[in-house]
Amino acid sequence: MEETQTWRDLLGKVISDPSEKQRIADTLGVKPITLTRWATGVSNPRQDNLLPLLDALPHYHQQFSELIPKEFPHFFPKNSTIIDHTPQEIPSAFYARVLNAHANSPVLLRASSICILILQQLLGHLDPRQTGVMAFIAQCVPPVPGHKVRSLRKTLGRATTKSWEAIVENWTQFYGAESQTGQATTTGHPIIIHSSEDRLRWFPAHHTHELEGSSAVYPILFADRVAGSLCIVSKEANYFSQTHLDLIEDYVELMVLAFERNEFYRLHDIELGLIPSREIQQPYLAQFHQRVTHAMIAASQNNIELTRREAELKVWQDLEEELLQLAFNPNSKKQVE
Repeated sequence: MEETQTWRDLLGKVISDPSEKQRIADTLGVKPITLTRWATGVSNPRQDNLLPLLDALPHYHQQFSELIPKEFPHFFPKNSTIIDHTPQEIPSAFYARVLNAHANSPVLLRASSICILILQQLLGHLDPRQTGVMAFIAQCVPPVPGHKVRSLRKTLGRATTKSWEAIVENWTQFYGAESQTGQATTTGHPIIIHSSEDRLRWFPAHHTHELEGSSAVYPILFADRVAGSLCIVSKEANYFSQTHLDLIEDYVELMVLAFERNEFYRLHDIELGLIPSREIQQPYLAQFHQRVTHAMIAASQNNIELTRREAELKVWQDLEEELLQLAFNPNSKKQVE
């Protein structure tokens, strides 16, 4: 096989043989289309798929061992010497991938495409040994006309361990002034918490046993405007070194490309309220899809044009209002069905 420049090129040539493609997919427990997406750069393999990929290709083990670290510097093949430090820079090839996604993704998919790319790369960079780190984005909830931003909502997230994947990928949550996320967004400055004890002391409303350890929250800033925050949580206390923090800052600057200009708000237009804990929020959030459907049916019956996206925003704003009111009147909880 002729020499190639990247591991993706090499993979593309290997899987050009349909039977070999199916064999590799079966070995890794993925769909054949997933291999095609890796080869073409549409998606990244999970960290726990890289070593099995090498094992599935013994004839090209050496080539892949040399090529993969060029894109994923945190990757260490078996029997290699693990250097106990984090690479200090984002790979230049990754900047190119993000710019490509920004230029070529459909408008409605641009934000999620860029954010997922960055979250996956960030986690691989910060946690190559998969000790347990999650990262998620908490975005400003668009305010109703004439009002300031009153809360943030968790949108996209990823994790390095399967035990956290379901937590970070399948739940949403509102955050207010009482949270680390809210404080970082309001002030426009990062907030680092190095231990579970510190979190309990400073942000008790959002202290849960699943998230014990350390956390870093960085506002997503465009000049003097903010779209929300990038939140990273580790199971380990004192996890974030200065190298980690510098890297997070670089990734946050790159993440600005994911958002439209109207999704950034001036800092003096951020006036977060108090939001109840995640446990109290859940019965309300569980109604989301049902309420969106009802909103669209009601609009149709009244001959009002309402897109799915507009209906979702309206429901998020309604839920925000209910949770803000609940924080002030904890003893008069609305019946949640």
